[in-house]
Amino acid sequence: MPQPVDAQKISPTSLRTQARMIDAVVDVVARHGISGTTFANVSATAGVSQGALVFHFKSKEGLLTETLSRLLQEYEQAWRTASDRPDPLDRVLGLIAADFSPSICSRKKLALWFSFWGEAGAQPLYNRICVEAEDARHQAMLESCRDLVGAAGAPDPELLTNSIDAFTDGLWLQMHIQSQPITRAAAFEKALAHLRLLLPDHANRI
Repeated sequence: MPQPVDAQKISPTSLRTQARMIDAVVDVVARHGISGTTFANVSATAGVSQGALVFHFKSKEGLLTETLSRLLQEYEQAWRTASDRPDPLDRVLGLIAADFSPSICSRKKLALWFSFWGEAGAQPLYNRICVEAEDARHQAMLESCRDLVGAAGAPDPELLTNSIDAFTDGLWLQMHIQSQPITRAAAFEKALAHLRLLLPDHANRI
């Protein structure tokens, strides 16, 4: 298993170089997919030598694993901010907004998300990293939905959570594969319209 990069032990220059390499992976995977991603095309895109990639990440698996880890860290930073809000509806809205933020939901990032999800079934390491991250995000939405509907439990918090997240997944898929994909802003509006249907009592605040 590749070892994670320890940011505390490398220089600021090396950190910037690594960030440029990771950005190059995003570009390359968006064009060629994971199977078509090589040290050669990543190094050319990043403007660094293949030896530099080997030095920082050891192998293609190490490079891709670090890219996935950073992608999920970026996503967690976005939704964690929303999950700290005191009002439960604000938390739900913030969690949905995080899913459609420009840094998370760009065309290139969507290509990266779906590439890794496609590989997760065959790559236990990718699968473990994705499952742990998804479980944490699911729990944040579930707790927000529980607080929102209260002890009465109508609608059911688990069903509400699954409905919200499944709809978002469907919108991401539409944005990724359609010949004329919907825009990020339009997808976000559709997500809010869906939430109004799920929570008619709160529709005036959504």
